[in-house]
Amino acid sequence: MSIAAATVFLAVTTAVTCALPGVFLVLRRQSMLVDAMSHAVLPGVVIGAIVSGTTHSPWMIAAASAMGMIVVLGSEWLRRTGLIARGADQGLIFPALFAGGVILLSTSLKSVHICEDTVLTGDLNLMALPSEHVLVRGVNLGPQTALMLLGVFAVTAVFIACTYRVLSLATFDPVLARTMGLPVRTVDYTLMALVAVTVVVAFNAAGAILVVALVVVPPAVAVLFGNRLPVVIALSLVIAVISAVAGFWTAYVLDLPTAPLMAAVSGVLLVSAVAFVKIRSRARTKVRSSERAAVSMSAGSKLSGR
Repeated sequence: MSIAAATVFLAVTTAVTCALPGVFLVLRRQSMLVDAMSHAVLPGVVIGAIVSGTTHSPWMIAAASAMGMIVVLGSEWLRRTGLIARGADQGLIFPALFAGGVILLSTSLKSVHICEDTVLTGDLNLMALPSEHVLVRGVNLGPQTALMLLGVFAVTAVFIACTYRVLSLATFDPVLARTMGLPVRTVDYTLMALVAVTVVVAFNAAGAILVVALVVVPPAVAVLFGNRLPVVIALSLVIAVISAVAGFWTAYVLDLPTAPLMAAVSGVLLVSAVAFVKIRSRARTKVRSSERAAVSMSAGSKLSGR
């Protein structure tokens, strides 16, 4: 597999894996939870890397995902106390965890390659190099990170398919779901755990900052055009693929990092979608106003004729 093909493969798998659980976060208005998780997982990444000596080990994924869940559980606990204003709970937890991760990264991690720039924006191009590929009996299966992301995508897709009724009802009407006795709490925590794992596995490719765009922007664009959950999910995946491919080719032409260009393309798509929806809404409003005016004039002429 060539470096270009490996980079596209990794870019697409990163984008779709992040976008899939992002649909439910956007619909639940919990988008910024991804930002909190992506920062909070850093100490887990460092600790797991120190223990295992690599950033691809299950220990690292488990430790970092646990840190992400601390944000979820800690924020919920602070919110229940009633002592913290809504929205401030996450801001009290993830900065402390992120700061702890930066301290560990600066003092303890010497044998594992994690630099400060990679923490923020990732290095998708580096993860696509031949040295990061998985070879099975001489067959190049592609970048290790991409294969791990495919596994996470498959698990997330199976989870959504198996819990679709509960997940959709808990997303749009959580009170009704609880009243019906559905396992809302279990499904919610499982979804958050999958989001944490997604953020961790995508960490090397997208970092703590860009992963937020990959999780949030495709679903945010899809919501503007879809009015049914399956349509929104499908559109999110399509938009994620478009962002990944367009971001790669733009980065290739301009000789720039791929992940930031993917986020930039996603931003352009979002702005374009919002502008299109606004223009379409105004055009429809004008047409309706014209139709109402025509109906009023017609009714007025009939009355005057009588």
